[in-house]
Amino acid sequence: MTTQPDPNSELLNIKEAAALLKVSEASLRRWTNAGRLACMRLGAKRERRFRREDLMSFLENRDAVAVPAAPSARPAEVMLEGIAIEYGNHICTLYENDLGRLKWSVPFISDGLRSGDGCFLIATKAVRDEILGHISEVWDGVPEAVERGQLVLSDGIPDGEAMCRFVEHSLVMATRSGMRSFRLLGDMTWCLDLGMSYDELMAYELRYNHDIASRYALVSVCQYDVRRFSGPAVLNALKCHEDTFNYSLSRFLAP
Repeated sequence: MTTQPDPNSELLNIKEAAALLKVSEASLRRWTNAGRLACMRLGAKRERRFRREDLMSFLENRDAVAVPAAPSARPAEVMLEGIAIEYGNHICTLYENDLGRLKWSVPFISDGLRSGDGCFLIATKAVRDEILGHISEVWDGVPEAVERGQLVLSDGIPDGEAMCRFVEHSLVMATRSGMRSFRLLGDMTWCLDLGMSYDELMAYELRYNHDIASRYALVSVCQYDVRRFSGPAVLNALKCHEDTFNYSLSRFLAP
């Protein structure tokens, strides 16, 4: 929910508000996007500002607005490469060689499968086979995970809106089957191979970020091969994944 500024009210930026509530800035972004916490959007950059009284009211009523935990409660974050990534985050990673492609994708998916997360792997067939081959070296249940629907594989869909519908439908169906947390890995060369323009790709990323990423117990990682994408495309990809900047950016740059 976005409210109008009250000149008599103390306004806090997102860092100050997170410190007051003792939560991460990513949590505040997710709560404001979902309409659970009031904020104002000021200036050309639409930066979030919070009234102290709104924050205190939220704090007092947190039990009433919090999402009830599932019977078998999951951790609120995913540990990967020593980084605790909260569910709801949409991260961008960059790599420049074939080995770098595996740095995040293999542990991200294999750890998710071991822990019972629903996992999505969206990539060209060649890239997907490469990643699955390395996952099979450390975890031997890939075929069974695919068969029972824990691991969803896709080549991608050239229409971004249709792709978002596919992912959301798959999430809904997996949730109905009892899964409570999810991981999605997209190696974004699939977009180029299916003929999407850079503008269409960025529109898809923004739609995914707005409509899906923060609405589910989901960690999303989109990895970009900088050999295939132009400098401006990589810059725009980073802009579309603002959650990346909640962490040390150097951890998301594979050699």
